Amino acid sequence: MPLETLSITNCLISESDLMHLSRCLSISQLKDLGLNGVNLTSMSSRPLQVLIERASATLQDLDLDECGIMDSQFSALLPALSCCSQLTTFSFCGNPISMAVLESLLHHTVGLSKLSHVLYPAPLESYEDVRGTLHLGCLAQLHTWMKQMLQESGRPG
Repeated sequence: MPLETLSITNCLISESDLMHLSRCLSISQLKDLGLNGVNLTSMSSRPLQVLIERASATLQDLDLDECGIMDSQFSALLPALSCCSQLTTFSFCGNPISMAVLESLLHHTVGLSKLSHVLYPAPLESYEDVRGTLHLGCLAQLHTWMKQMLQESGRPG
C-alpha cells in the first residue's frame, strides 16, 4: 500500500532516520510531506534532499515550518524542489533565511506550474533588531519586488 502522507511534528530525528525514510520504496508515491518543528539545524541537507528527490514526481504539499533550516541547507534543497512538478503548496515559515535565498527559491520554483501557494518567512534583512521587530518598509519593498518578478515570469498570482 503506498504511503501518501507523512507528517512528523516536533520530534527529534536524526540524519540516519531521514536517510532510512528516503530508502523506503513507497516514498516515491508520497503526496504530502510535513516536518513541522523538526529541528534540522545541525543536520546535513543531503538526507532531506534525497527524500524530496525520491518523492518529487508525486509530492503536492511540502511543509518545512520551524525546522531551523539555514541558508546553506536551504540552497542545497532548491534543485530537488525545482523537480517537484506536482507541488501545489510549499511552506517554510519560521526558518532564518536571507533575501538572497528567497530570491533563489523564486528562480528555482517559478517553472512549477502547479505551485500556487507558498508561505515563507520574512528574510533576515527585514528585521530592524534582534528582538524580531520587522521593518515594514523593507517588507513593502520585498512584496513589490516579488510581485514584479512573478509578473515578469508570467506568474502574476
